[in-house]
Amino acid sequence: MDIESRIAQLEERLTWLQQHAAEQDKVINSQSVEIKKLTTALLTLKNRISESASDGDEREMPDERPPHY
Repeated sequence: MDIESRIAQLEERLTWLQQHAAEQDKVINSQSVEIKKLTTALLTLKNRISESASDGDEREMPDERPPHY
C-alpha cells in the first residue's frame, strides 16, 4: 500500500469520525434540552403535591373500620 492510498484512507476515516461526532453532539444537545424540560416538570409536580398536602387534611382517608366489619 503506497503512502497516497494510506493518506486517502485516513482522510476518509477522519471525515467519517467528524460527521459522527457532529451527529452525537446534536443528539446530546437535544437530550439535554429534554432533560431540562423533564426536570422542570418534575419540580412543578413536586411543588403541586406538597402544596396540596399542606392545604389541609381533607384529602386524607378517615381512620374508620371498613363497612364489611
